[in-house]
Amino acid sequence: MKKLVLLIVLWAGFSTAYAELQPKVKPTLQPQKVLFVGNSFSYYNNGVQNHVISLIKSAGKWTQGENRYRLKTLSGGKLYEHIKGFSYLMDQPQGKGWDIVVLQGHSNEAATKKRYPAFDEAAKILVKKAREHKVEPVFFMTWPYKGEPKMTAKIRQGYLKTANQLNALVVPVGLAFAKANQTLPQLELYHADVEGFDDKGEVQYHPVEKHPSMAGTYLAACMFYAAFYQQSPAGLTYTAKLPVETARELQDVAWQTYQEFYK
Repeated sequence: MKKLVLLIVLWAGFSTAYAELQPKVKPTLQPQKVLFVGNSFSYYNNGVQNHVISLIKSAGKWTQGENRYRLKTLSGGKLYEHIKGFSYLMDQPQGKGWDIVVLQGHSNEAATKKRYPAFDEAAKILVKKAREHKVEPVFFMTWPYKGEPKMTAKIRQGYLKTANQLNALVVPVGLAFAKANQTLPQLELYHADVEGFDDKGEVQYHPVEKHPSMAGTYLAACMFYAAFYQQSPAGLTYTAKLPVETARELQDVAWQTYQEFYK
């Protein structure tokens, strides 16, 4: 009997943990006014918001004067560093506000035991402030570093655990990266960062590659387009100057990720 009770308890715990890994909220909104808040993961390559704008325009869904996308970032920033002044941002510009605010944490903030508590606490504060201003929060699930696929599950769990508790949507950009890394290994989704120069003046690159290449940013933009419009980006003519075939492959990865994540 004791063994049976123990098995039931263990199964209940396992079921709860498993449930946390599934998105509680699915996309329903089609926002016109969106503010992205994050760090270099969002602002690389002229800002992910500009690429989302271009996808929307290529779909014929952008209305001048009604749609508005902007970006507020802090290099290397963590969620808690955006708390001060956040309420002010929710009413900008000039009291017009936003439909959605996209919250992007530090690249490993949601994935490490040391940093997750601060991430979770900051997320709760930011979500509360956003909703006080009638702005719906959305979480930008970040991606694993190059060559570190095991990060994916940890990032997923961290974002979903927090977002599900707050009844907030998660856009699984990180899962799209993971899928592309597996199915399109020939595509370079990362950009190597300069760490310094050696005695001969030769460039030395940081051993960890985590920032997005143009293909990486384009994939993220396609993921947001899919989440915001509940439609596939496949066939949209905007390619961010990537080869057309590459853009099509990334569009397909984004839509496949959308269908699998929100099923």
